[in-house]
Amino acid sequence: MKAKLSIAISLALFSAGVLSGCSDDKESTATQQEAPKNISSPMLKYIPADSPYFMATRETMPEQDALALYQRMRLETDLDELHDMLHEIDDDVLHSLMSLLIAMGEEFVDVETLDDIHALGFKMSPQVALYGLGILPILRMELQDEDAFRETLQRVLANADLNPSTAMTDGKEYWVLTQDGPIKAIMAIIDNQLLMSVVPENVSDELLSDVLGNTLPDSNIGDTGALAEIEQRHGFTPRGAGQIYSSRLLSELSTPTHSGTQALMEAVDAELLDLTACQADIDRITRRFPGLVMGMREYNLDRMEMNLILETDKHIVSDLRAMTAQVPGLGSSEGMASFGLGLNLPVLMKSVQKYAQEMRQNPFSCEEFQELNNAWSEISVAINNPVSMMIGPSLSGFRARLNSLTMKNGEPTGTGILTLASQNPLALLSTASAFAPDLGSLGLEPGGEAKPIESIMLPPGSPELYAAMSESAITLGVGVSDSETLQAELQAPVSERDLLVHGHLTGEFYHSLAQVIEQMPYDDREEFDTDLLKQYGDIYENIEYWFRVDDAGVEMSFSLELK
Repeated sequence: MKAKLSIAISLALFSAGVLSGCSDDKESTATQQEAPKNISSPMLKYIPADSPYFMATRETMPEQDALALYQRMRLETDLDELHDMLHEIDDDVLHSLMSLLIAMGEEFVDVETLDDIHALGFKMSPQVALYGLGILPILRMELQDEDAFRETLQRVLANADLNPSTAMTDGKEYWVLTQDGPIKAIMAIIDNQLLMSVVPENVSDELLSDVLGNTLPDSNIGDTGALAEIEQRHGFTPRGAGQIYSSRLLSELSTPTHSGTQALMEAVDAELLDLTACQADIDRITRRFPGLVMGMREYNLDRMEMNLILETDKHIVSDLRAMTAQVPGLGSSEGMASFGLGLNLPVLMKSVQKYAQEMRQNPFSCEEFQELNNAWSEISVAINNPVSMMIGPSLSGFRARLNSLTMKNGEPTGTGILTLASQNPLALLSTASAFAPDLGSLGLEPGGEAKPIESIMLPPGSPELYAAMSESAITLGVGVSDSETLQAELQAPVSERDLLVHGHLTGEFYHSLAQVIEQMPYDDREEFDTDLLKQYGDIYENIEYWFRVDDAGVEMSFSLELK
């Protein structure tokens, strides 16, 4: 059976409520700049100021907008396939949670309006918080109607074949979803919120009081303004952001200060990381890599952008920025798909050698970190190989662009452009000629006409291949012979975003790929879900992903533009 599910069901209702977005860029920026520290959502009071990790919302998207987004991103998903996945999960906690999620998804099969959502007890755009009491995870989600949700939950539990037991603490009832094992999943409905967590089998009343929110932390991130500060520092919307602190996490794993960490580690007989003699090494690592930051710079009915930043110190940022290279067109979304890399190999090799030398001169002293000492030596050896030494000085990046994709004579074929960036294109051409001698005889000149490449190495029936050159790049046109087109590609603007990697996929690409697969022999296409590819093509105008050097470190981002 095919059932209508949104890929945003779990996203919007269980976690992406954390990542609800804003109406447009200008409005988002103004909100971030003006957000005072004392603005707080009801969820923030539960999150300790010293939590090792958290992600939460301060504002939510209007429910009608959230519903419209849900409807635009709706996919046809086979629930039977998800049921089949359950047989492969042997962990009791994970199996129960997966069963619960599938059964909850079935409740949304016929959801079409806000009234339908509210009848289930849910809000379409709820306040959400995910955080740690020590390392113990807590998820809270705002509900529309407790009584309606309880009725929904009874159906969900029955459909998931779960028979949870109930327990009480401080007058608050909660469900125990899993009965066996040292760790159990629990759920509660308190103050119009759904709460989910995992706790030790013999959890104390004091820890349960912390988990359920009966006992609040002495200081929370609403008081400190930590969430608003993250939003302002990175330009995130106030509708979902968070951070993982490396120093807090490592400290909590080595010398737990929270009863949640202590209880969990005791329950699974986990040995504490004996890092008492490693504090200098830990401080060295956490100064260079303070943590991970996540949030969204845009989320509206047409586009959303999700960002994850690995924070580093300013010296690493400077070295990474020096590694980026200017590649014509990198960062552009022309064509139906593209992928590109901008990386100055000589600078990369020099930087690796520098850090490897630092590691040799000042290695980590702790036994637990000895593999890090060895890793840098191995990386240095791996990157300083003959191929890198030969290509590095002449190649600084590339961008491959696909213009069309079709099936011809039973084989997939396409047209596109490959651009190779270089500080010395003539040297690059000479190097490439060692692998493809036909390139050396073309007589390419910067700004000259495109030349056809005739090679016995090309398979029969391949699209015509042409090459052109500029002062900073060589471009190869597959099925593209027009000199003006190739020269325009060579002169395409370079990105100002310090990109290391960039790629994109359009809805047109997904439709073309589905059509190609449908023309393949049955045995070959059997493993592909062409219906799903077509749905992607119908929903997404453009999908982009990139790695870039941010002032705070390395940013890994993903954006969706909807039709």
